[in-house]
Amino acid sequence: MILPVLGGPTGSGKTALSQTLDPKRFEIVSFDSRQVYRDLPVGTTAPSHKESTYIHHWLVGFLNANESINASQFSLWAREAINDIRARGKIPFLIGGTGFYLRAFLLGMYPVPNVPKETKDYVLELSLEEARSQLFAKDPKALASLSPQDGYRIKRALEVVLTGVLWSDVSKETVGGFLNEEPDVQIIGHWLDWPREILYQRINERVKEIATGMLAETKEVISRYGSNCPGLRTLGYNFALAFLNGTIDSNTFIEQLAQSHRNYAKRQVTWFKKDPLLSAISFESAVQLYTNIDKI
Repeated sequence: MILPVLGGPTGSGKTALSQTLDPKRFEIVSFDSRQVYRDLPVGTTAPSHKESTYIHHWLVGFLNANESINASQFSLWAREAINDIRARGKIPFLIGGTGFYLRAFLLGMYPVPNVPKETKDYVLELSLEEARSQLFAKDPKALASLSPQDGYRIKRALEVVLTGVLWSDVSKETVGGFLNEEPDVQIIGHWLDWPREILYQRINERVKEIATGMLAETKEVISRYGSNCPGLRTLGYNFALAFLNGTIDSNTFIEQLAQSHRNYAKRQVTWFKKDPLLSAISFESAVQLYTNIDKI
């Protein structure tokens, strides 16, 4: 079985590439942990109605902004989508920017326990310095294995440790994984690589396009679920909230929104460069490769 996989940073053209594929042969399984929210299509730059009508996108716009998601549950949904697509004789095409979810699905996850919502909320509010301090006190081996500035993984490790399980124990090896369950799968995997200055220019232009709509949907989500709902923890919505609260002006909102997206893109590029399953490819070469995938 051939399984095309395409990663890439925000603004790299993943959705645009999906529009070059033959919808009679492919369906998209989206690996984007934020485009799952039906209430936030603008700020997450989810595929438009026209784009998703042209070629079906799974795992986009199916959760409310007050619902949470994790990689384990996402992997189950992705497997269901792939099975459905294959049962109808089509090719599932995995596309997304959430590299952690993509890798967890393909290669498996650490056997961590379920973390109570109260613990997640507690850790979320900690500063990075506080999280590092607590992790050092409870599991110094775990802290030593993580980058000092990797706030996401430090806090994730602390969440697990606070359940009474050492992160340094459960993170020794992964379990599960689609590729382990189906060893005959042939991955054709790449990530969209742009010159840094061009990628940043694309991001800056996108931010200008989404800013107004993002504020409107933020207001709507607040009215439905409040300002502390999980969906509004998505990249950039903190700046929308700050603008609506009157603590920053419109120029600052756009500047900070663009900067946050550029910073995120930089982290995504770093992640994909280290991914053993994906290699860099230009947008033009990716279109040529994936549209002719049946000839490989």
